Amino acid sequence: MQKRTAEVMNIHVNSVTFSSIFGIGDTVSTNQKSNGIAVQKEGAIFTKEENLHFQDYPIFKREANWLKQKSNTAIEITKHKDAIYVQNSQVIGVSSSSVFQVGCIDKINADSRIKHFRKLRS
Repeated sequence: MQKRTAEVMNIHVNSVTFSSIFGIGDTVSTNQKSNGIAVQKEGAIFTKEENLHFQDYPIFKREANWLKQKSNTAIEITKHKDAIYVQNSQVIGVSSSSVFQVGCIDKINADSRIKHFRKLRS
């Protein structure tokens, strides 16, 4: 990967959460993982007896199914300048194993698993 300088005037990021990355500059690789259990419940009264655990759901035990090899797509990149210029950027949020990057990333492994429940009153 050819290295370049990142020249940033102004970036405003409101929040970076749950195994996410805000990066300026070049990165060789990232490997972020985020697990979550989301419960949406009518009445919104929660008790300890209703606690949910990752080990109770198969989605959190499965191996990630990563690509084994790089794509065979032919690509030609022409970089007209030795730097990346960012004048102004505003980001509301970066969440759940995502990346906001000013620069190059050679390899990304991002894994986000969320088990979502909606509990309705009977």
